[in-house]
Amino acid sequence: MTVQHAQPIGRLIQELTKLPGIGEKTASRLAMHILRAAKEDAQGLARAILEVKEKIRFCSRCFNLTDQDPCRVCQDPKRNREILCVVSGPEDLIALEKSGGFRGVYHVLHGVLSPLEGVGPKDLRVSELLSRLQGGEVKEVILATNPSV
Repeated sequence: MTVQHAQPIGRLIQELTKLPGIGEKTASRLAMHILRAAKEDAQGLARAILEVKEKIRFCSRCFNLTDQDPCRVCQDPKRNREILCVVSGPEDLIALEKSGGFRGVYHVLHGVLSPLEGVGPKDLRVSELLSRLQGGEVKEVILATNPSV
């Protein structure tokens, strides 16, 4: 016998399963947690999700996710603009920033080449990278992407 949830709970579970790594069991636990939480907490979560969708965009220089343009890294006058670190995604940039060891600037590709999945240079920020390199300011490029075929 399958358990039937009230329609709003079922819809919440269905929406939560759309998140990566969230199956129906985890989605059910999250939905029950949200249901038990204070109304203000649920509203805060909903507002945070909407705010991300409304305010986050790509930096016009490095294509990192940001709420201001250019992003904080690109605005930082202490950054060495001669060293450019190319990363696959914003999560890679965040990991490098947390290490505190890199003081150059970044370029975020937003993916990796994957011919088998139909992802080519036009699907990534490769042309923008090449444009940045033609400016003459960059002297060194560090490829900080996962090695793959």
